[in-house]
Amino acid sequence: MRKPFSFLLMKETILSAVLVGLLLVGGFFAVSYGSWPIELDDVFKVLLVKLRLFSGDVSGVESTIVWDGRMPRLIVAFLVGFSLAAAGCIMQGIFKNPMASPGVIGISSGAAFGAVIAIYLGLAARSLFALPLLAVISSLVTLMIVFAIATSRGHTSISTLLLAGIALNLVLGALTSFVITLSTREFDVGRVIVTWLMGDLNNRSWDHVHIVFPTTLLAYLGTLFFVKDLNILMIDEETAANLGVNIKMARNALLFFSSLQTGGAIAVSGVIGFVGLIAPHIVRGLIGPDNRKLIPLAGLLGAIFVIYADLFVRLVVKVDLKVGILTSLMGGPFFLYLLIKHRKRFEYL
Repeated sequence: MRKPFSFLLMKETILSAVLVGLLLVGGFFAVSYGSWPIELDDVFKVLLVKLRLFSGDVSGVESTIVWDGRMPRLIVAFLVGFSLAAAGCIMQGIFKNPMASPGVIGISSGAAFGAVIAIYLGLAARSLFALPLLAVISSLVTLMIVFAIATSRGHTSISTLLLAGIALNLVLGALTSFVITLSTREFDVGRVIVTWLMGDLNNRSWDHVHIVFPTTLLAYLGTLFFVKDLNILMIDEETAANLGVNIKMARNALLFFSSLQTGGAIAVSGVIGFVGLIAPHIVRGLIGPDNRKLIPLAGLLGAIFVIYADLFVRLVVKVDLKVGILTSLMGGPFFLYLLIKHRKRFEYL
């Protein structure tokens, strides 16, 4: 029995309000608390002065901490979480599988490998934009390779796409491990690579915001253009074709935008896993599968997930725990739960 429209609208409104509230609370703690606590009034003064909406005097130290330290870190966390969750929505919609995520066809591994190469060759030390550029390019090249393997006579097999992605994940993981082995000869380079692969938001700056913001915005706007096609593709391809959907173009475009979001996010934060799995699944269970509402709300939840994970490792844990490790500790059991929940859908030989 279908739920009344008013009931669904109420659930969406309540969920939106809760997510915005959590985002504001997380943002408040992110900019106010740390090794140097700052009063909320002083935070607002710094922000207003920097935005040229207030001409009063503010502490130079507090201004540096808030504007140059905590604000870019908060914005990067938001954009990374939003990008990974939105990419997860696309993957789960295209593959019609609640366990799909940006790593399922090797995109995350491709981006990670490109970034590791940039660090190992010293390119990342020479230019801030070398690492994100190689990460995005590598994720897109990985996508092209997977598609080349899975496409025959103009038709792309979803099953072959998934299997090719699994194979490339293994290959790229091995190559990344090989580069790490080579980098152990230089302790500093090896340490940077290992730290980056753990997923880290320390020392994020406005330059990192300028890197991930364009990829997030461009991919999100592009996804919105194809979001109705994605909804129809979730039914089945025959129905989509009968309704006039250009299946090949829509699927390729959506996977491109997913790769762009994933590459941009990984480029500035390192490997932060399972956000693209958890956030879409939770929101879909609350408001349904309509991607017009699912993608922005799941993006918000993904952003909140990363922001609060960063707050936990920064304010609560006394050891140098990385954000990516925490999200994996949470996401691993969640993935096993999904596997057990949906195991009856699998076919056995």
